Amino acid sequence: MRFLVIISLLLTINVFGQETIEANPGEYLPAENYGGKVELKRFLQQEMNYPSIALENQEEGTVELRFVVDAETGRTSQLQVHQSVSKELDEEAIRLQQMLLFKPSYYLGDRVTTHCSLKIKFSISTYKRYCKKRGYDQIDFSDDIDWSNTIYRDNQVDVKPRIIFADSLDNIATFLSKNLKYPEGTRKLNITGTVKLSFIVEPTGRITNIKVERGVGGGASNETERLLKLLTWLPGEKDGKKVRVSRTFEVDYKLTNDAGYDYVPSKY
Repeated sequence: MRFLVIISLLLTINVFGQETIEANPGEYLPAENYGGKVELKRFLQQEMNYPSIALENQEEGTVELRFVVDAETGRTSQLQVHQSVSKELDEEAIRLQQMLLFKPSYYLGDRVTTHCSLKIKFSISTYKRYCKKRGYDQIDFSDDIDWSNTIYRDNQVDVKPRIIFADSLDNIATFLSKNLKYPEGTRKLNITGTVKLSFIVEPTGRITNIKVERGVGGGASNETERLLKLLTWLPGEKDGKKVRVSRTFEVDYKLTNDAGYDYVPSKY
């Protein structure tokens, strides 16, 4: 079943204003960016680029964007600024939104195409804290970067993204051996399985859109995300430009007889 719906605060679903469906608790799951609110906060802290003119003019406020999330692909369309602050901040909010990937809404187990909104708050004091924490002020907008937002797979690029290890003798296996903290909950409950994360390596080498494709309980999924965020990447390249590339990261949690652990990382 595929249809376009608009969700109100009362969980009344309107199909283009022609049809109304009452959604009981648990029947409807709204569309959201990969990783939800936690990943969105990390993304904004990492990727926000406060326009210099807006900084000079002390412009602050919340930009609200509205758009449609497609049921089949999760792609967004019909993007518009619903609440404007200024030309510069509106443009930055749009740039950030277009970097995000979304999971579609579900109603009664079926994917549905929905109108969604995203609010991005611009605060100069908060932005300065972001910059201090991340270690850089402005985002790199150099000419050797492909800014089309096209996402490629490994087999579509000329140079694949690769991990930079602090120790040149390290590899993904030794990295996990040194850094993996076996989750207490996973160990106590004797939970085993493979956590699989998907993410995007940006042209800057930073990672965004972290999504749990396959989770494991007891804290294993969170630990895998923590490990992924420790890694430093060189971006992929295509036709002489640095591009966005989708990757996966897997860790297999399996206790051994001597209370150690096994891991099966993806190939890098």
